[in-house]
Amino acid sequence: MTLKLAVWDVDGTLVDSRASILRALQEGAVAVGLTPPSYDEARHIVGLSLLEALQTLKPEISAEHAEAYAHQYKESFIRFHAEEGFHEPLYDGADAALRRLKREGWRLGMATGKSRRGIERNEEFFGWQGVFDATFCGDDGPSKPDPFMIERNMETVGAAPHETVMIGDTGHDIGMARAAGVYAIGVSWGFHTVAELEAAGAHEIVHDYATLNTRLDAFAAQIADRKTAIRV
Repeated sequence: MTLKLAVWDVDGTLVDSRASILRALQEGAVAVGLTPPSYDEARHIVGLSLLEALQTLKPEISAEHAEAYAHQYKESFIRFHAEEGFHEPLYDGADAALRRLKREGWRLGMATGKSRRGIERNEEFFGWQGVFDATFCGDDGPSKPDPFMIERNMETVGAAPHETVMIGDTGHDIGMARAAGVYAIGVSWGFHTVAELEAAGAHEIVHDYATLNTRLDAFAAQIADRKTAIRV
């Protein structure tokens, strides 16, 4: 059996959380007396673990101030997730792609800067319980672009780097993939630009889920061809 592992980022790749992340960053900033960030300032730190992201966003503040900001960010998220009518949509084709890969025998992993609580919220909201074989997040270890989360995904399912592909929307995702020695596919519909994904070293960049599905099928074929060559 050919082992194939697709490791997914979440925010900006599967879930269109651009509005909610910006809102939480801005509300949290106001709550602790900071100037609210613009979207362009905010988008560069998405994907990092929360405390590192906030310290990168506001390098002038103390560690204690950053902790207070992180607390208010979380409180904002909890509050407006509970609002009637709140919605964080999936990108068109995201859920279908995950479920197709699962049916076809892929192992599915997650590498996200979200908290464990955030992962559980997404799994419940989108019905993803049992879809992912491994999930690692900002609570578990070093932040992107450290290869930690991809390496733990590979160890969990028993995949080698050449059997693994990372799909993400930021240079942090691409840098993590390159550091782990795995194939890096950037998606253009999230937080970072095509130029930023290219600069980070993406092996390729796709612009819609139809193309992403095609490229994942090609990746699977390459793995199968490599195994056949080894057996011969």
